[in-house]
Amino acid sequence: MGKAGKAAPAAKSAAKKVSKWAFGKIFKRSLLMILLIALGGVLFNLDRLGNTGLKLLKYKEYLPGFVVKMLPGGSAENGAANSGQIIEGLVIEIYDGDTLTLLAEENGVEKKYKVRFYGIDAPEAAQAYGIEARDALRGKILGEKVRVTVMSLDRYGRSVGKVMLGSRYINLEMVAGGNAWYYRDYAAAERELDEAEKDARKRRLGLWKSNAPQEPWLYRRENK
Repeated sequence: MGKAGKAAPAAKSAAKKVSKWAFGKIFKRSLLMILLIALGGVLFNLDRLGNTGLKLLKYKEYLPGFVVKMLPGGSAENGAANSGQIIEGLVIEIYDGDTLTLLAEENGVEKKYKVRFYGIDAPEAAQAYGIEARDALRGKILGEKVRVTVMSLDRYGRSVGKVMLGSRYINLEMVAGGNAWYYRDYAAAERELDEAEKDARKRRLGLWKSNAPQEPWLYRRENK
């Protein structure tokens, strides 16, 4: 057999290997695409999966950007509220013990509102008890539908409001559980918040287990 005769089987074998490799590559890519589409389909419908799906919202900071966009509110417009307005919607993000993102629907358009709790100030995430305060708030309202009465807008454009979950006043609950201070300078007339903080201090609840917890407003001033 000549060189040409020997080369033919070798060429066929090489062609088969290349074909097999190419098919495997295409198959893997197709499978990955199918999985991503399936994942996207699940994530787009997290709000229909009940508590199991909504609990995934707390891990959004660890997810890739394209996945975050598929989460509830990922592609919603930023909303702007007015003082006295009432906003109702789904809590899709908790930043710390006194700030959340609310997803509301207005005239068929999804809008996101960043809401700062009126009359309270929770430890910053980097402070002692900051993570505990954030997690306490997550446990109360993340994935829940709440009603926010907007009292004012702060200098960052956030809605400052009273947050209600049914008949539960969440601002008050955070102070009563020792997860936040009563912010006297910005809500001087809120006597129930004042009484709740005094009671939490007396019972040494939450952050009051520490002998000298630092006020968040002082922490922010020192760490500008």
